[in-house]
Amino acid sequence: MSIENYQNMLMEIKDKILNKELKYKNTIIVGDNSSGKSEVLRQLLINQEKGYYFIDSVNRSFNYENVSNSDDLDETYKSVVKYRLSENNFNLVDSFDLYKTGIGAIENVYFNYYQELKRLLKSFLEIDFKITIKKDEIIGERKVLDIGKGIVKLSSGYQAIIRLFLELIYFEDSLEATVMSPVVVIDEVNEFLSAKNEEKILPFITNRFSSMSFIVTTHSADVIASSIDCNILVLCNDDYECLDGNDFSSVTDVREIFSKVYNLSNEDETQGIEVILRHLLNAKISETWTKIEEEKLRNINKTILSNSQRLILNQIVNWL
Repeated sequence: MSIENYQNMLMEIKDKILNKELKYKNTIIVGDNSSGKSEVLRQLLINQEKGYYFIDSVNRSFNYENVSNSDDLDETYKSVVKYRLSENNFNLVDSFDLYKTGIGAIENVYFNYYQELKRLLKSFLEIDFKITIKKDEIIGERKVLDIGKGIVKLSSGYQAIIRLFLELIYFEDSLEATVMSPVVVIDEVNEFLSAKNEEKILPFITNRFSSMSFIVTTHSADVIASSIDCNILVLCNDDYECLDGNDFSSVTDVREIFSKVYNLSNEDETQGIEVILRHLLNAKISETWTKIEEEKLRNINKTILSNSQRLILNQIVNWL
């Protein structure tokens, strides 16, 4: 992998998203663990002063015994994002730096938003979620969880869903009224979720929080197959490809396509040209063609193309 090419890839993706050059407002980024997915997210968020929120891969816990209420939450999301992006915390530490103090927890805002959270959990999980405070003369106050169905303890999957919903409600409420197009960035959106909930999560949050744009990473074929009107950015080595999520009608489709994409790094030079051509054709199809693709097209040496590659080239040039 060329470091220069890798950095160029990161910048190209960042610019396309920030400049709204992709077809849809919501984007799914996929790739293996060393492909640079998380770094793309970090580059997107750096120097964004307002209107951007970040939920990283470790922000999935919720301890109902620590719930409380907080005051004056306007614009506090900025300190949350800044703290999460710091080198010592980024995708390493579960944090919620509410008041620029370096401390805090998501549970601190539970009672600010519990009614809306309850509605979302009822809709998504079909559970009646409630936390009550009971007073005891001996042990004092204690929090009591009531979900029904005999559940007395929150699984990691339930915690992850509660955490995502509460973070989004909090961001929506603390956001400045002047921000018209807020953006939420979520690393590993399906972390800890069951296959059933992986399939439901992205359509649910994009529908409920429809004023927001979502940029998420995932390893889940279920997330991609269930996506509606999403750009799919596939990272492989120091290159990427932009696909239309509406072309993926099943998990089988997703797995077959990604299997081909992840094997591209082993192709020879001639086949590598075909990879570039396919990327360019997909950019035309998905309406994500920019000056970057125009430059790549100009740099293709037509004299070394095979007949099948010339056919792809003609499709690109003549695409309406």
